[in-house]
Amino acid sequence: MTVNSHYALVFLLLLISGAVSAKPLYQQQLEAATISDKTLQEARKQIKEHKEIKLRAKIAVGPFHKRDEQKIQVKQALCTGCHLALPHRKNKRNRSFMNMHSRYIACETCHFRPKDIQLEYHWLAYDGVEAGTMLAPRSVTTVIPGDKSATRKGQQKKMPLAPLVGARIAPFLNGEAVLLFKDSDFAQQTARDWKEADNEQRASIKARLHSPLKEQGPACKACHSKKNPLLDLKALGATTKQLNALQRNTVVRFFERYKKDDERIRIGNILK
Repeated sequence: MTVNSHYALVFLLLLISGAVSAKPLYQQQLEAATISDKTLQEARKQIKEHKEIKLRAKIAVGPFHKRDEQKIQVKQALCTGCHLALPHRKNKRNRSFMNMHSRYIACETCHFRPKDIQLEYHWLAYDGVEAGTMLAPRSVTTVIPGDKSATRKGQQKKMPLAPLVGARIAPFLNGEAVLLFKDSDFAQQTARDWKEADNEQRASIKARLHSPLKEQGPACKACHSKKNPLLDLKALGATTKQLNALQRNTVVRFFERYKKDDERIRIGNILK
């Protein structure tokens, strides 16, 4: 091997190494963030007032309501290091519907919307051998004639939108997921720092972790609309029937009727 070819090989290895070790966009932004005194003061207040929430196991209110146990997935978002699996608690009006979304929408899809950066949205595997990788949208599955789950034509089987159980729609940049999982080096180091930190240090950690995020997510109609939706549901694999149901969602129209927090909700109005 010549000297020039040796250096070329070293340079190639460095390029490959750099590509592999590139930090996700979310991590880049939080590490570069400048934390204001106001933000830090709010974090101190939240740390001081925080109360641990303990979920009761196997809650059931007969005959209709029963909470299933949450399945532990191979990949867990960094958020779940502190937040519950069903994180929305404040707004009693819509928190059940928002928490329902957390089963197939990544937290960062709604709360990480960096300025002047055009993100892409794809399915991301959270479980199985493909955990942590981008998934292609589910393709139409043909079935044998007479299958009860098929359409009248007996050609297509009714399938969920998600290509795999546990998959969620997540933000990507240049084909790479922008979010962090709990098993990343950064997340594990942050967990160790948090455990050893006092309240002042924890306030700083909390403020920095949330610095790239927006507390308020987009309105329902940002996705459930035909006009410039946040998510290209067709590209994500939605059939014509699924797309129509999501864009003309009854629950979304129901919530849009209420403009004030003190307005009362009557379930009968959902049918209007």
